[in-house]
Amino acid sequence: MSNVRVTYTILKIIITVFGVFIAVALAYPLIYIIAQSLISKPTIILSDLRQLVVYGITLENFKKIIYDPEFYDALRNTVIVASITVLLAIAVIIPAAYAFSRFDFKGKDTILYYYLIVSQAGGGIGIIAVLALYIFLLRLAAYGINLINMYVLPLIYVSGLVPFQTWLMKSYFDQLPKELDEAAFIDGASWLHIIFRVIFPASKAAFVIIMLFAFMNAWGEFIIANILQLKTLGMYIYSRAVAGQAGIMEPATFAAASIIFAIPMIVLFAVAQKYIGEAYRLGITKG
Repeated sequence: MSNVRVTYTILKIIITVFGVFIAVALAYPLIYIIAQSLISKPTIILSDLRQLVVYGITLENFKKIIYDPEFYDALRNTVIVASITVLLAIAVIIPAAYAFSRFDFKGKDTILYYYLIVSQAGGGIGIIAVLALYIFLLRLAAYGINLINMYVLPLIYVSGLVPFQTWLMKSYFDQLPKELDEAAFIDGASWLHIIFRVIFPASKAAFVIIMLFAFMNAWGEFIIANILQLKTLGMYIYSRAVAGQAGIMEPATFAAASIIFAIPMIVLFAVAQKYIGEAYRLGITKG
């Protein structure tokens, strides 16, 4: 019996050490970025014919970003794009998922399977679709229809979210009793009233997850904004730090910009933590 306890204790220690190692490995990039953003330029001190390099703590790296007018332009554009994306996602995905869950109509199964195929088609197919879209927009611009602007981004982002998120929301609505809808409909409520006044209180977690995914997708997206050369926050950081344009960022300033870029997502995840846990429990965030 003692041998079993010794073996269990050794195994527990090994698992604990391994867990601590994994946690440190995962936390290291974040710690490194934060440290880089707070480190000042080195000061060289000469003493007794010896050279001593001293680093200090400073907020100058954050001030360089915050006081840059181009940063505010990019931030405003990104906030507008992300907000419109969230509103469009709610306006399109929720009614679509409700219709697929509650109504029977011709072609329903075909459309659902098409949604499923499209939602699983990523990687190279997604890049090809983006390039095809870019060529299409260029051809429209040649005819005087210029759609290459900041307001086309929410449409593109939402179109990418609709298939998979509609599937998730449909599976969630399928779990809600139809008696809720029927009772409200008998009382004279419209379908929009039923969705947002009856279904919404019973499915807040699902709504929050849809909004979170939509905002996260629009806030952090870079490839499409880069192809269309639209000035979002990601493009601002990239153009200043990597592309070799005027005013190249130093590594410490780039680290500070990355932290500022990540703050909204950190705050949103912290605020929505309760709903995220409920969504995982209900299977909304699977996949």
